[in-house]
Amino acid sequence: MTSKMIKGVCVAGLVALSGCASQAPEMESAWPGYRTDSNGNLVTTADGHCWRTNDWTPAMAVPECDVAITGVPQPEPEEAQQLAAESAEQASAEPVALPAPLTIEFAFDSAAISEARQKDLKTWYEIVRDLEGVSVEVDGYSDPIGDDAYNRRLAQQRAVTVAKRWRQWGGDIAISKVAGHGPDSIATGSRCEGLSGDALKDCHQQDRRVVLRLMVTSEN
Repeated sequence: MTSKMIKGVCVAGLVALSGCASQAPEMESAWPGYRTDSNGNLVTTADGHCWRTNDWTPAMAVPECDVAITGVPQPEPEEAQQLAAESAEQASAEPVALPAPLTIEFAFDSAAISEARQKDLKTWYEIVRDLEGVSVEVDGYSDPIGDDAYNRRLAQQRAVTVAKRWRQWGGDIAISKVAGHGPDSIATGSRCEGLSGDALKDCHQQDRRVVLRLMVTSEN
């Protein structure tokens, strides 16, 4: 083969390669204006700065490389995870805000709920019934007038009456305790001493009661 023929073959080969290269589609960079490696990752300097290409403009700035321009700092993965963990821990540490306990008073020597007190109980029930992670405790009390053992039984009956009404409404909040307490748990203290008859009964009105309290049963 002559030197002219060899030269012609080489030129033809270069032309063919050039044509193939011009037909290959260029991959669009995920970081226009910045240099990337063969895997498409940003190329950075030893001090952590991104390499910009010659066609870079401020409009191409991204938070990963130019926080001063974008004004949107990007936390490192470990920092972001730590911030999320601290936020979750702070949220779990906040106390659960529960409605105040409800007190239902009863008539002297009675375990029946009056119509007015039934409305109070229903209103409180409507407020708390959709709360999650709580249960309700029902404590019954009596006044100190009369026999101690009888008063304890009456306090228990009052608590059971309220608990039955609660269950009839079918609420999702379970009752965790139903208990009756004797005269040693009176709320009036000693201020009724020296009274008798109807005055004594009226003075101890607030002792004849059932108290409903919500208790947290799980973390929210």
